[in-house]
Amino acid sequence: MNIRSRSTAAIVALGITVSLGLGACADKGSSSSGGGDATASASAVDATSLLKSASEAAKAVTNAQFLIDVTGTVPNLPLTKATGGINVKPAVQAKGSAELSMGGKLKGDFVFIDGKMYSNISGRYVDYGDGASIFPVALLFDPAKGLPHVLSSISEPVAAGSETIEGAATTKIVGKVRSGDVSALTGTRVVNPETKDVPVPVTVWIQSSGEHQLVRLQLVPAKDAALTMNFSKWGEKVDVVKPSVPAPSAVPSTTPGTPRN
Repeated sequence: MNIRSRSTAAIVALGITVSLGLGACADKGSSSSGGGDATASASAVDATSLLKSASEAAKAVTNAQFLIDVTGTVPNLPLTKATGGINVKPAVQAKGSAELSMGGKLKGDFVFIDGKMYSNISGRYVDYGDGASIFPVALLFDPAKGLPHVLSSISEPVAAGSETIEGAATTKIVGKVRSGDVSALTGTRVVNPETKDVPVPVTVWIQSSGEHQLVRLQLVPAKDAALTMNFSKWGEKVDVVKPSVPAPSAVPSTTPGTPRN
């Protein structure tokens, strides 16, 4: 073989080597793309799985502290802020303070015990029945209407990063929930002729590890309005004592600020 032939053979061999190298890179690129799809799918599964775990954890809650804030106007929900503690089992009991907007600002304490809410927002403790006219505290952890149900009803969940809240590492998940599934907590059910239940944007922050308790939930039940619930100190019992309440002399009112006598 002369020098020209040897040079030609070397060039051909180099071309084959480069071609094989590019082919290998292309294969690696395809694998990476597939991995990206798998990661996206895993994120969706993780969000759904975490919501399920949080729902089960909410069903098992025995006691917790809560802080609730309402911004904007949510129809049928006079509450603007509430803070306190709740015993869920063996029977629902709660106590705390609440601020309401009812043609003006009202503020007072409340106690929920034996299936009734008592509040002194009118100046002295009176009976407000189930308390729904102020704040449905008894339904917070109700399996059929409260947080366990809301968490299990969230659709199109997407993990949206992580956040530390009051020292707790949480996973943030955004999604939607039908207005009917949150109406027990918001007091509002928005419907239209076609979809019946309007989807409500929802964001939840769930413990990234451990019991996967719900740390924060935020709903947007109406335009320019938000209902935010924060939870902590799970398992810490709350001492609840029924206040002294005068017996009503007539059919009691459920309107906040109106004494039931």
